[in-house]
Amino acid sequence: MSSRTFTITAGAMVAVALAVRVYNALTFPPLLGYDGFGHFTYVWYVAATGRVPLATSGWSFFHPPLYYALMAALWKALSGVDALTRLAAGSVIMGVLSLTHALVSYLIVRRFFPGDRLLHVLAPGLTLFLPVHIYSAPFIGNEGLTAVLCSLAILALLGVMWRPSALRCIMLGVCLGLAMLTKFTAVGIVGGACAAIGLKSVVERDFKNGLRRLAVVGAVMLAICGWYYVRNVRVYGTPFKLSREEFMVRQVENSQPQAMRGFLEYVLFDPMIFRRPEWPRGFSVTDDTIPGGRLRSLRESVWTGVYATTWLDGGWMLPSVAESARTRHAGQILLTLGLVPTSLVILGLWTAIRRLWRDGWDDTIGALLLCFLAIVALFIEATHAVPIPAAVKASYLMPATVPFSFWFALGLERLTKHAPRVRPYVVAECVTLAAVSVAVFTYGLLIPRRTLNPAFLAYNDNVTGITYYAAGERAAARAWFVSAAVDGSYVAHENLAALELEAGRPREARHFLKRAMRLEPGQSFGRPDDRAHLDRITRAEYLNSLAVIEQTLGRSARAVEAARAALRLDATIPEAHYNLGVLELLEARAPGAASPAAAALTRDAASRFARALAVDPAFVEAGTALGAARALAGDCTAARRTLDEALTVRAGLRREFPAETGRGIGYAPAIGRRKRIDARAAGLVPEAIVAACNASGDHGAAADGADAVLQDAIPSLVAGGGHR
Repeated sequence: MSSRTFTITAGAMVAVALAVRVYNALTFPPLLGYDGFGHFTYVWYVAATGRVPLATSGWSFFHPPLYYALMAALWKALSGVDALTRLAAGSVIMGVLSLTHALVSYLIVRRFFPGDRLLHVLAPGLTLFLPVHIYSAPFIGNEGLTAVLCSLAILALLGVMWRPSALRCIMLGVCLGLAMLTKFTAVGIVGGACAAIGLKSVVERDFKNGLRRLAVVGAVMLAICGWYYVRNVRVYGTPFKLSREEFMVRQVENSQPQAMRGFLEYVLFDPMIFRRPEWPRGFSVTDDTIPGGRLRSLRESVWTGVYATTWLDGGWMLPSVAESARTRHAGQILLTLGLVPTSLVILGLWTAIRRLWRDGWDDTIGALLLCFLAIVALFIEATHAVPIPAAVKASYLMPATVPFSFWFALGLERLTKHAPRVRPYVVAECVTLAAVSVAVFTYGLLIPRRTLNPAFLAYNDNVTGITYYAAGERAAARAWFVSAAVDGSYVAHENLAALELEAGRPREARHFLKRAMRLEPGQSFGRPDDRAHLDRITRAEYLNSLAVIEQTLGRSARAVEAARAALRLDATIPEAHYNLGVLELLEARAPGAASPAAAALTRDAASRFARALAVDPAFVEAGTALGAARALAGDCTAARRTLDEALTVRAGLRREFPAETGRGIGYAPAIGRRKRIDARAAGLVPEAIVAACNASGDHGAAADGADAVLQDAIPSLVAGGGHR
């Protein structure tokens, strides 16, 4: 291949790959990707607060924050632009960045195979037109940025291996630090990089320089990402804290089929995937027709799922195989054509291992192999720990994109050495595969866009409304919520109630909330015990909101009744404790209230605020209200101390429940679910109450009693389902 032909071909490939990514980013609904709403909620939280949430407080909040901070900055920079356009802009940027894989692949392959321009085109082409890279590019989420940073880290690692220097070690540390600040899976590349540098020093018997390089890389990496993992250790006792133990995640995972994850699932491959390219397979969690023994192992084999999701999107961008014959035929073609590059990748991997065994250490092959094996080992561990089909996705292996492309080049080079006449056929097959991939995964071009069923359409309308709400576009948000409510979504009615209450129309808010309460039991899902638990805690949340609405309507007795009912169902809602305490303080301060009764109500209110803090120590409003209650009880010194602590110490903590955005749960996407009474609007201004406290009447009984309640409440609340 001449230099001119190479330049034209490479330019055309990049232009086509860029065009399809940009087009998909602008046309594909961004919230319909993997956990799209959960990822958006994280972006919204960072944009709204400027802070990093606790790992267990939301669906996707366990991820490190770099991607979300960048998206939040873009979200705020585009203030005034249509909400969905803001998200599309982020997807465009990530789609453009995904071309980095091709550049890194080209630089490595060109150095290893200096005279073979065809390999210089084909290896990067694999990263440009691999379906998993095309269809996942417009999804909101951190996987794409993680993969890009891992590819850059691999390039920096090879720079250290080829020509070690302090600057190259610093660059590697920067890339690894940024990758680790984006997603936990980058730890595979960290492990591979450290192993490669260490093994090189062993082979060359240069231990001193090897340790020095590792120290520089580690120090720079930790300087960038260490603060986040130290915080996780301080809060949770582990650097890698997930949200899987939380009910919001367990509810969903329990409702899915539990796959087998033994030895056979990692060595078998089901050839029937070529006939019906569907993953996950269509079994329900209670299906008695699931085959047993080796047949089940074959159907649930992990590498079958990886292969299927590499070449087809499993019903995310495209209609599912069950819904569309075109998708099924496209999948059959893609999976069949994918046999050639997959075989070459396997051949290249075998060749790499053989060369290291036969010829000794090679910097390029050794480093790539160690990074590749680390990512694969991490993937195997993750799929074993979470034995559900949805955990098997090719996108989880994207940090190893560059090693995959190198194995492809190495395999093709070895094949054509032994059978040079095969090369033109391989080229023709790869060109065909790339053309089919572009045609199939250009959104809506060859295959009609995915048609949502009524339930999912209502979900999409509702989360779109939340996106507009986050952007401050209340009218647009209301229109989307109304559309979802017409389709029967209970949570859309809840969101309409939130908008009505926010607009000062509590009667209308009460109507919509009551409707949501009636609809919710018919729309919950999962195992019977999980469903019952979900119904109970949701009803408790709604009763707490009802207490706020009733207080706004001036119906204090009904508000108290609703708050007490909420706490009987779920004592771990801090806002319910807080709301009941506010109502008791208001009653205690009402004109004509008897002194003994007022004193008792004040003491009980202090206990309520203390219990709210036991559930969520970062609940600032509960802390300030506790200060006000202590002041009204006459303990001015303790009141001032409590108020100062609430406004300083507690303000620096993170809420267990992200009240600004909610948890980002896909099956219950709501705005403002944890409502609280506006105590200041009702005349309870803690700073003013504490300032007016007569210091001469100080006594410690009220404060000591509330502190005792705070300490005694923690074990029982945790046992009842609190976070800690």
